[in-house]
Amino acid sequence: MRVLHTADFHAGRSLRGYDRTPEIRDALSEIAGLARSERVDAVLVAGDLFDAVNPPADAEAAIFEFFLRLRDDKIPSIVIAGNHDSASRLAGLTGLLGWVGVQVVAQPAANPREMLRTLDTKSGEKLVVGALPYLSERRLVKAADVMGADVGSWRQKYREGMNFFLKKLAEGFEPGAVNMLMLHATLDGAVASGSDRGMQFDLTNSYTVSPLQLPAMAQYAALGHVHKPQQLGASPLACYPGSIIQLDFGEGGEKKQVNLIEVEAGRPARVTAIPLVSGKELRTIKTDVDGLDARLAALDGFQGLLKVVIRAPGGTALPGLKDRVLRQFPGALGVDLEPTNDEASAQLETREGLSLTQLYERFHLEKRGELPPALRAAFEETDRAVREAAGEAV
Repeated sequence: MRVLHTADFHAGRSLRGYDRTPEIRDALSEIAGLARSERVDAVLVAGDLFDAVNPPADAEAAIFEFFLRLRDDKIPSIVIAGNHDSASRLAGLTGLLGWVGVQVVAQPAANPREMLRTLDTKSGEKLVVGALPYLSERRLVKAADVMGADVGSWRQKYREGMNFFLKKLAEGFEPGAVNMLMLHATLDGAVASGSDRGMQFDLTNSYTVSPLQLPAMAQYAALGHVHKPQQLGASPLACYPGSIIQLDFGEGGEKKQVNLIEVEAGRPARVTAIPLVSGKELRTIKTDVDGLDARLAALDGFQGLLKVVIRAPGGTALPGLKDRVLRQFPGALGVDLEPTNDEASAQLETREGLSLTQLYERFHLEKRGELPPALRAAFEETDRAVREAAGEAV
């Protein structure tokens, strides 16, 4: 059996005002072509089809075109919702997508067996997939009634909750079938891309699942959520294929891929990474003002998207600098200023002991001027509501 594993499309993504959906559409067309040329029996999509819960129309069109191409080639697929997707929106499309061969698992079910999906493939073997969509840490922890416990207890309770679902899914695996697991979550040991947007989560502080929790009867665990391609665990073999294009400057330089899994019932899976060529290359250059022209001149022929970081005394704005960059390199999406190393260290030291509101007030003063009282009040109210929901003392 041959299965194509992909994830993290993020259709509708905009990078500093630049729409990435045309590149994502090209990547999806490339993936559909690979599914056909590699003669796969099924495609697994491990979450984050969209970048936001209310995607624009062209983002929806790109996703639906992808599934229609798979339908035309008689390739079925199984899809789960990620943390960027609207689970209820995808749940509402379940019946419609089913007509084109897409089995959607949008929300965790009270009975985990309802999240099992099966396919009788053209290889002659049966595929059983335990599909676990993104499960909000906050919802799972709150359901476990651990409000007020320390953070370590929260994480442990999250693991226990995930363990419940994983074990129940494994009960539906069949000895004579190819059994796979698919989930949108963070595994211990995962390495982030270092996203320009602060990454979709902080891997050092997030709720995680241990690779040891993955049911051994699964021959492959198709993961989504982390944008950097990587393998975690060997029994079962668990892999993140990563995002399908370089989504932001933190992913600059990464080679993107999909995973081709070859597997037979009762035998270990073999994984081959197939590189993707769609999407613009993202690059960041750092320089001081004096070296700016030379660095931009060295980019002659570069057709990707650029971010320029200029070290300036105090990180203060220099009039006309952005226009100067854009005249030499129209593909530049951003010109950021940063203080020198000594100044940055001094600024970091002065932040110690400040409240979140004080830090926001300083940020606003540096970037936009004095913080209006109404905006300060709204920020404090939001901060209070978040801390109350997390069980912190307010």
